[in-house]
Amino acid sequence: MTKQRQLIYDVVNAAPVHLTAEEIFIKAKSCMPEIAQATVYNNLNYLTDHGIIRRLSILGENDRYDRNVMPHAHLICDKCKAIADVEVADLSWLGIFTKKPVTSFDLTLHYVCDKCGNA
Repeated sequence: MTKQRQLIYDVVNAAPVHLTAEEIFIKAKSCMPEIAQATVYNNLNYLTDHGIIRRLSILGENDRYDRNVMPHAHLICDKCKAIADVEVADLSWLGIFTKKPVTSFDLTLHYVCDKCGNA
């Protein structure tokens, strides 16, 4: 793995939240001032294409990146846009409908978080 790719992976892996590409670029640049924005985007594409990290595409929002590539869903607050991982029950039963094993899924649940609901 190149040092740039490793840095980008480390930034995503260390983040307590799901970062945007711009946020990843800013953090990477603070560690490696010579890194280019295109390098960050190209490496994010590589890391997601190879299943090393996960891209979250949310309608009307910038893509975000998740270090957790295991099957899980996301809760998104409709007010503050905070994203939280949530485990879901085994979905292997979906194979009944597809006649093929389910290899992945994207499930996004929208709600209002406690912080925003109490505001």
